Amino acid sequence: MAIPSNITKDHILKAIKRIDDEVNFNPKRKERVWALEFNNKLYPCKLVISYANLYPNREELASNPKVFTTYMAQRFLKSKGFNNIIRIKK
Repeated sequence: MAIPSNITKDHILKAIKRIDDEVNFNPKRKERVWALEFNNKLYPCKLVISYANLYPNREELASNPKVFTTYMAQRFLKSKGFNNIIRIKK
């Protein structure tokens, strides 16, 4: 399955804000190897896309790799101008 093309940069920014506002989210969804760096903070690429999908499509995308992969999320973020995807060490 592909990431829906109707997710915009604004939706991604709203998703980042939602992550910032959450005190606790599922630790399984935290960044592991790759992360989006934005305003000196790290964000899990897949979680950002999953949350961003809420705004145009009214549901989160499942984090299952059969739905979309981390690499798909990275490419999509880059296509929307979020080019600071970094490899983190854990």
